[in-house]
Amino acid sequence: MKRLFFISLVNLIILGCNDNNKKPSESEKVITTKDSVKANKTNSDIEKAKPFSWDDIEESTADIGAYPYIQPPKGMLVDNEYSTYYEFDKLEFFNGNSFFVLDGKVERLKIKMEDDKEWQEYYFQKSVSDYLKSIGAQQLFDSQIPTEFTQKWGADPNSIYEHMNEFYSGDVVNYPVSLFLLKTPNKKIGFQVSSTSRSIGIVEQKVFEQTIEKITANKMINDINTKGFTTLFINFDTGKSRIKAESYEVINEISKMLKSNPDLKISIEGHTDDAGNPEDNMRLSESRAQAVLLALTDEDVEASRLQGIGFGQTKPIETNTTKEGKAKNRRVELRKID
Repeated sequence: MKRLFFISLVNLIILGCNDNNKKPSESEKVITTKDSVKANKTNSDIEKAKPFSWDDIEESTADIGAYPYIQPPKGMLVDNEYSTYYEFDKLEFFNGNSFFVLDGKVERLKIKMEDDKEWQEYYFQKSVSDYLKSIGAQQLFDSQIPTEFTQKWGADPNSIYEHMNEFYSGDVVNYPVSLFLLKTPNKKIGFQVSSTSRSIGIVEQKVFEQTIEKITANKMINDINTKGFTTLFINFDTGKSRIKAESYEVINEISKMLKSNPDLKISIEGHTDDAGNPEDNMRLSESRAQAVLLALTDEDVEASRLQGIGFGQTKPIETNTTKEGKAKNRRVELRKID
């Protein structure tokens, strides 16, 4: 009897061990996984999932100085040859979960060492990051943007890099980027910092102001009577002299002005930016001026009242170092012929 009791006790111990080692069922696994996800979902994850709002950025009362609010660390300089400046442009930001765009006054600064010394990447990153934090900037992101997010920018590498170059001051596809936001009582500012790309992007958000006025025959003749000329931005096919369809409304207004002022004679003068070969730009500006002239004769304006001439890139009215400046230099002017 004692032996039987001993054997039964041993069997119970073995069965108990087997029960402890038993794997959970599939339904048990699902429940465990869901509960684990819920338990691990932090407030930070929830914050990242929210749409961006400046209300979530703490306001700084520090003295942040004047635009662009940051300069290179000691021993480093802004490389003006590769830096760009825009009165109104845009930069994109990432909070670890989604993207948003800030537009306003923008500088994209390329940084270099004084005296062509070896680049000090860690020194640059720490100097800039610590300074921004000292004036109350909040770090939004500090890593490489995951590939699954950058792939949303386009179906192929060229499209992805085109997006990156439009919205970022450095190479954020291949390297990390630090993104900061700074809010004061009257300013909202974003910073892109890339130590590997040696760059700082700054955007001071501001409300867009529309400066384009409707082109009318009355405005043209008023300009000509007061200044002697009027400036028009007629759209042509890129690198060609064919007038785009949307610009024929401008041609109609020029025709209306000339027909309302039968004694007026004008010189149609074409201008380009400095992109490309100067000789080619001269020929392009001449052919565009002639295209406007021919379009006006098709509107029954006498050819004897018109003269077409091109000046290429020789008479810029703005700098050719910015997109805005180049756009203003690509123009047609109508000048009164006495």
